[in-house]
Amino acid sequence: MTTLNNTAEPEPVPVLTFARTIDRALVHRAAVSEVLVTDLMRTGPEAFLAGAQLPNEHAYFSDHERTPATYDFLLLLEAARQAGTAASHRQLSLPLDTTFLVSNWTVRLEDPQALMPGDRPGELELAGTVTPLTARNGRLRGVTSAAILGIAGRVVARTRIDVGTARNTDYNKLRFLQRRSTPPLTADLLGLERSRPADASGVGRRNPANVVLGEPLHLGNAVAAQVDPLFENRSLFDHTYDHLPAMVLTEAARQLAHLAGVPTDATVTGCTADFLRFAELDSPLVATARLDPAAAGGRIGCSVVFEQDGREAGRIALECTRVPQRTGAEEGTAW
Repeated sequence: MTTLNNTAEPEPVPVLTFARTIDRALVHRAAVSEVLVTDLMRTGPEAFLAGAQLPNEHAYFSDHERTPATYDFLLLLEAARQAGTAASHRQLSLPLDTTFLVSNWTVRLEDPQALMPGDRPGELELAGTVTPLTARNGRLRGVTSAAILGIAGRVVARTRIDVGTARNTDYNKLRFLQRRSTPPLTADLLGLERSRPADASGVGRRNPANVVLGEPLHLGNAVAAQVDPLFENRSLFDHTYDHLPAMVLTEAARQLAHLAGVPTDATVTGCTADFLRFAELDSPLVATARLDPAAAGGRIGCSVVFEQDGREAGRIALECTRVPQRTGAEEGTAW
C-alpha cells in the first residue's frame, strides 16, 4: 500500500543579497553612492524584507568624536527611510514622481553593542511593513512604514516613519499656495556665506562641513542656535530641496543637545520627531534645546523646539546614552 504524503513543503527562507544597490530612484537619491539598500523582497501585501549595506567609513555618518565609533542612529534611520520608500513604490504602486513629506518619525536603538563596525561593511536586515493612509474619499494621503532592524541575528533598532504623499505637480502647487510665492531652492543658494558656525568639536563633529548650526546662545537652562547647514554637503543635500529636510533638523537637534550638555561621546539611542510645517530656506529657523532633568538610568533626555517666523515648525525629543567600550574582557563602565 502506498501512503500519500499531503504535508506541504515549507516555504524557503528568503536570503537577502548585499552585492549591489537597488535603483537610486526608488529611494529618492541622486547619487548611487548614497544608496544603502541592496535588496528588497515582498513578504506580504504590505510586508517586506530588505537588506542594506552599512559603510564603515562615510564622510557624514561616520564623522563623530564619540568612542566607541558605533553605527550612527541617523544611518539606521536613513536605511529604514530608503527601504520604506522603495517598498512604497513597489508594493503600493506609488509613481516615482511622488514627493514624500515626513510628518514624524521615531527610532530606538535596542542593542548599541551590536552596532560596532567590523572589518567589513555591516549587513543590515530590515523586516518591515508599509501601510497606506487614505482620506475619506479613498485617495492615498500618506504611508506609515515600520521596521525591525537586525545585524547578525540581533535586533539592533526599531523605526517608524509617517509621511504624506503628493505627486510632484500637486506638491509644487501646494508650496506656492502656502507661501503665496515660489520657494527658493538649495541649488540657488550654493556658495552663500553663512553666519559663524558652531565649533565642530562642541557638537561632536570632526569636519566643520557637517556642522548645521550657527553660533549658539545660552539662555539660562536652555541653548539656542540658528539652523544653518552648508547646502554643498551632498550627504545632507543629495538633491535639490525647497526647504530644510527632516534629516537636517534631526541632525540639528542632536548637535544642539551636545551644546546643551549631552557629552559628545554619548550616542542617541532614542529619537521622536514631529515636523509641523515646512522649514523654509529664506527665513531664520531657530532651535532651542533643554535637558530633561528627570532622565535616569544612565540616560540623558533633551527636548528641542524649532521656531520660524514666530511659529513652531517642529519638535524633537532625544534620549542619549554612553555605550560602554570593550577593553579585552572588560565591558567598560556605563554612564
